[in-house]
Amino acid sequence: MTPEQSAPRDTTDIEAALGRMVYQAASLEMVMRFAGEMLALADEDRDALATKTAGKLLPAVKNIVAQRTEITPEELAALGQVIKDAQPHLESRNTYIHGAWGEVNGDLLAMNRRPRNGFRTRPLAVADLETLSAELQALVNRTVEWTYAVLQKTHAHIFKADDE
Repeated sequence: MTPEQSAPRDTTDIEAALGRMVYQAASLEMVMRFAGEMLALADEDRDALATKTAGKLLPAVKNIVAQRTEITPEELAALGQVIKDAQPHLESRNTYIHGAWGEVNGDLLAMNRRPRNGFRTRPLAVADLETLSAELQALVNRTVEWTYAVLQKTHAHIFKADDE
């Protein structure tokens, strides 16, 4: 083995891209949690959100929103679409952050095991992480826009101008 082959790989750029992606995923979780907490009708529902991870949080928020009579079927469907669109991105996030990193045939990979599905791997590439970050940011923006529109109906007192 040559010294170049045994030298540790510099993963600074990958680690930075991973950090940006984790930040965007956490932002999505936070804005979903905010929407659920603001729209929950019962303290028990609001409190239950505090212990949920993203995979269980997003459907719980949709269930909370479905209880609000002010929310139109179209608004509920729009939130449902955001949640549906978020699921594969959150699964990708999980592979990256919960996976073991290793090098196979010169390629850096994240690998973890799924029950009944065996192992899953993803290449650790800056471009892939940056794409995932951008997709998560777009979901954050969609969630914020949806929440803002709905809160104008459900919490109109928050949106009154100072001169009203």
